[in-house]
Amino acid sequence: MNTFFKTFFVCLFIAFGFLSYKYFSMKEHSDDLFVSKTSTVFGIHEDVEDKTAFTKEQKEHLNDNINQEQIDSKKETKSDKKDEKYTHTCYFYSNNGQLIPLKRQLSVKPTIESQISLLLKGPLISETKKGYYSEIPANVDLISVKRIDNNVIVNLSSNFGNGGGSQSIENRVKQLSKTVKSIAPGKNVYLYINDKEVEYLGGDGVYIKQPLE
Repeated sequence: MNTFFKTFFVCLFIAFGFLSYKYFSMKEHSDDLFVSKTSTVFGIHEDVEDKTAFTKEQKEHLNDNINQEQIDSKKETKSDKKDEKYTHTCYFYSNNGQLIPLKRQLSVKPTIESQISLLLKGPLISETKKGYYSEIPANVDLISVKRIDNNVIVNLSSNFGNGGGSQSIENRVKQLSKTVKSIAPGKNVYLYINDKEVEYLGGDGVYIKQPLE
């Protein structure tokens, strides 16, 4: 009987000690929690700062930085395009009478129109000093350029045929044909004067074979 009571009291003491430890342990941890009374299970934490949220000033500063980066990027792209050079080719005669392609570096892409316009303006002063010249008269206007299938029709003003003898007429036609074919290889080039296809050109009535050779 004494053994029974001893065992009972020992078990009771151990159970009391365990319950006391759990009570004080839970109280210690509960003091560090902020739990809303309206929460049914876990509660809602109050007055907790959102570390990932940006203030209004921070958002505006961030947007300003992004906008500035975009502006700088566009400026760099425009600057790169502005600095890019393209080769334009025009045919002029050298002082020994040879037809020579002269190349110029410009900031615009070459087209048939742009290269003919450069040709009609004649050689640069620096090129003239080196002995290059043009058989094409001054003040010739480019009226239009038409592309039809494999054909290119170059329409010039009437003064293209002014002045010079038959050799000069033939030379200026070669200048035109070579310049156009340098940017449109394989195309048939036709010469029109004031919207009419040319058969004879100049005071000597030089026959012009179409398409141009």
